[in-house]
Amino acid sequence: MLAAITVLLSLLGAYFLPYLFFITPVPLIILVYRHGMRPGILVAVTSALLGGIVLSALPTMVFLLILGLVGLAMGGALREGFSPGKIMFIGSATSIAALVLMIIVTSFLLDYNVLESTMELMERSFKQSMNIYDRLGVENNPLLNEDVLGELIRMLRLAFPAAILTTAVIMTFVNYWLAHLILRRLGVKLPWLRPFRLWRFPWYLAWGYILGQGLPLLTRGAADGNIWFTVGLNLQIIFNYVFLLQGLSILWYFLDKANVAKVLRWFIIFFMFNPLFMTLIVWAGVLDTWFDFRKIGQEGPA
Repeated sequence: MLAAITVLLSLLGAYFLPYLFFITPVPLIILVYRHGMRPGILVAVTSALLGGIVLSALPTMVFLLILGLVGLAMGGALREGFSPGKIMFIGSATSIAALVLMIIVTSFLLDYNVLESTMELMERSFKQSMNIYDRLGVENNPLLNEDVLGELIRMLRLAFPAAILTTAVIMTFVNYWLAHLILRRLGVKLPWLRPFRLWRFPWYLAWGYILGQGLPLLTRGAADGNIWFTVGLNLQIIFNYVFLLQGLSILWYFLDKANVAKVLRWFIIFFMFNPLFMTLIVWAGVLDTWFDFRKIGQEGPA
């Protein structure tokens, strides 16, 4: 049954919603947690074979096998009783390996370069947006010219590792959340992350943010082909996301403490998503690693 659910998710992902393809590990997580690794491996292989037969595509079979590794790893971590933080770490590491393997397999089996194709698609989208602005009479905007577009595409190429990492973490969180939700409905009590309002990452991660801000500035003159510029850019993106989460957690904590209604809280959070407020929220998250504004003492979301 779980193999059939896995194949169904891959079918829906292939023909309707591509993102569903990335939650195919959920049935395997549940199976491995409840029955062990051996049945999990059997179902992973069976679902991959069924998926390849139904969709008549070798890459689909390989993709399901690769994504099966994520389900096996996370299910095994849950079965071993690991903490939510360790489960997220194991799932994220396995998801990164799975995404990289999928890119390699796509390149060799389909002769399809995911990175180049993604960049070309984004470039076409940006150019279409520029044409729309031109037709609407929006002129002399410094953000709407070929030079800025070329620089943006170049930066996106350099930031591909950060994109892989953030995608892997989101993918892991969604799979973990769905598996936790389903198992809870089945009467199984599993450890879960701390409430969002209490999230606080270790203080030493602030150095990643500082390096991310500093390295691109120090090496900007040699940005083309400079490994330190690329490292700094990726650190900047990753730790901006990390401390944006911590900053939003601080905001949610004080809104909750003030007994602000949840609907109003979400409205305030939504209102904060503009460049100025997001920068302030990130800074608040960084400073919280040292000053502990909420006086909660403990660190991490787990």
